[in-house]
Amino acid sequence: MNKKRAYWLSQIFGWLFYAMFMILGVYVVSSNFHPVMALPILIEAAFFFTITHVYRLLSKKWGWLQLPVARLMPKMIASIVLMSIPVYFIRVTVSYFSGTYTASLLSATNIVGNIIGNFIVLFIWTSLYYAYHYFERYNLSLKYEAAMNRMELARLKSQLNPHFIFNALNSIRALVDEDPDRSKRAINHLSNILRSSLTADRQELIPFNDEIETVRDYLAMETIRFEERLQTTIEMAPRTGKVLIPPLMLQTLVENGIKHGISKLKEGGKLSINAYLEKEHLVVEVRNTGHLKEKQLNGMGYGIKNTEQRLNIIYQNKASFSIKNENKNTVVTLLRLPKNFKLTRNESISN
Repeated sequence: MNKKRAYWLSQIFGWLFYAMFMILGVYVVSSNFHPVMALPILIEAAFFFTITHVYRLLSKKWGWLQLPVARLMPKMIASIVLMSIPVYFIRVTVSYFSGTYTASLLSATNIVGNIIGNFIVLFIWTSLYYAYHYFERYNLSLKYEAAMNRMELARLKSQLNPHFIFNALNSIRALVDEDPDRSKRAINHLSNILRSSLTADRQELIPFNDEIETVRDYLAMETIRFEERLQTTIEMAPRTGKVLIPPLMLQTLVENGIKHGISKLKEGGKLSINAYLEKEHLVVEVRNTGHLKEKQLNGMGYGIKNTEQRLNIIYQNKASFSIKNENKNTVVTLLRLPKNFKLTRNESISN
């Protein structure tokens, strides 16, 4: 059902229900009810119908639907007061011509009481009307934000793959003339990584086991290049393998540790990965030999920034990431992700 049809159905049946409710009330309290007594109420409901529709048109024309609540409320209250007064006198006029008029209708108490009653009815109508539009606008803003997140994540993914491929090809290039057999093995590892990368490009989250396999291929390739200068260990606690994580995120952190830490040391160093569950989170620690200076953090390329941005987009405030010096010879990167996190259909940010 489109919005226009929904509005007209709500208007028609809403004010009909109001008229029937008021007529029923008169029937219950009146000792000698006559059908003609329903006429003023029906005409009053018709006037409510008309005046609220005009109010809707003017509200849209004047841009009140876009106003914040603090600015809208005074305008809304003043409008309701102005609408409440003529509704009552319409009812008095109809009562006069239909023969149901009594002098008490023009008593101060009756006038004030009926105008307050009209005010309450119109206040309920306008509140529902604006609440619907504010809710709709909120939903649109969420959809817009989700669309922006999809575009941003696509941009980050497009950065990630060329960045990795560039470094991988440099590793292979260093082996081609020096050791053709090792370069072939490196190409096989790269092929596995690219296969995983192509699959991961179509997924927001993948099992941690799959990510570890990609990391193993990457480390095997780098070990061929660095030989004894690179020592690696991977430790995974039980049940960590099934936790879903963003694809190529751990690989990016491992690559960062080698490129900005171990590769800069003449004697090389060690890189270790330790994954375990802590309450409701998967915790992944990546340690590499090296020392991080404060000014280096801003110059480490978009690997770190990429990780932070992806975490913010996917997990909002449900994940954390940090990189710091554990001691003078070791840098530790800590990734903490919710272990039971799953993207719903509405949260999906895939390409």
